[in-house]
Amino acid sequence: MSDEIKQAAAVVNRNLYAFVSIADELGKSLVKGAEDNVHEANALLDSVKILVEEIHKHVDEHAKMLDDATARTKAYGESVLNAHREYINGGKHENPSP
Repeated sequence: MSDEIKQAAAVVNRNLYAFVSIADELGKSLVKGAEDNVHEANALLDSVKILVEEIHKHVDEHAKMLDDATARTKAYGESVLNAHREYINGGKHENPSP
């Protein structure tokens, strides 16, 4: 038998059974369901990426605020320390008065 005849016979034999068409429909439904899930997953992935960008933005803003507060607190502490050095004991700290 030639290959064409074998293929035609296989198609005819395959179509003789009702479960074959049911299996084909089932396969198509499974593929469509999987494709739909992929589309939904891609949409979810996009929204999660946007959420992550927003989170990073807010975290960066808070980090900058904390850096600013830390710098101001450090500057204030240094000014207080300098004031103590300047005004306590006349600026002489080698031998503090008893």
